[in-house]
Amino acid sequence: MFEMKRTVTYSQVGSNITMDMAGIVHYLQDCTLAHSESVGRGIEHVAGTKRAWFLSSWQIEVIRFPEYQEHVTVRTWPHDFKSLYGYRNFDILDNTGAQLVRANSIWIFMDLSRMMPMKPSEEDMKGYDIEPAIDMEYAPRKIKQLGEEYRVEEKKPPYDKNLTAVNNSSGIYVKKSFLDSNNHVNNGRYVSEALDLIDVGDIKKMRVDYRKAAVLGDVMYPVVYMNDGITQVVLNDPEGSPYVLVEITE
Repeated sequence: MFEMKRTVTYSQVGSNITMDMAGIVHYLQDCTLAHSESVGRGIEHVAGTKRAWFLSSWQIEVIRFPEYQEHVTVRTWPHDFKSLYGYRNFDILDNTGAQLVRANSIWIFMDLSRMMPMKPSEEDMKGYDIEPAIDMEYAPRKIKQLGEEYRVEEKKPPYDKNLTAVNNSSGIYVKKSFLDSNNHVNNGRYVSEALDLIDVGDIKKMRVDYRKAAVLGDVMYPVVYMNDGITQVVLNDPEGSPYVLVEITE
């Protein structure tokens, strides 16, 4: 198990002085990379081998969001490898050891020279020691998109304070600030953009299904679906094919 200690800073919280789901994703992502660096499979290794684990999905459950100046421990460990896929758990603990967040993630191993999935070798998995899976109800890797009958009609202006949700037909342009070291939209940025489009109250569960990478200059067209306590934000390409699906359960 790998862990990192953090103090929640002012720039990591919102107007309510607590971290949001996008901040949680950034913490988990940072912990993943720190773990990889610690076993010699970080950014330089990826650049040399052209082989890397790409995130396919998140499943995150929140007991309580971390607060400003709170001292937390972020932990991660692999719990399974199957064919092309790696399965990684996380949790975030407060300074008493109480669990604030638990999460599962699914990763697919990629040949970056061809941008094609490939089966990892024993060497590729070296250092990622398997540990028991966290106790949670595991969801499928793919999110089943709600039908068109649950689509929220477009309203303008898109950020009116009285809106529950919005289909913003003007689109979200991918800027340089959105990108990670792979020149793809950062995994946490998709979540930030999705959360800005909805107002669903106290979020307890979130799933994210990454379908394809958006890059500089792309336009992501969001559509919101709502049904029986479930809100989905789908960020589509111009042809209506999803880059990512974000599902929130209150």
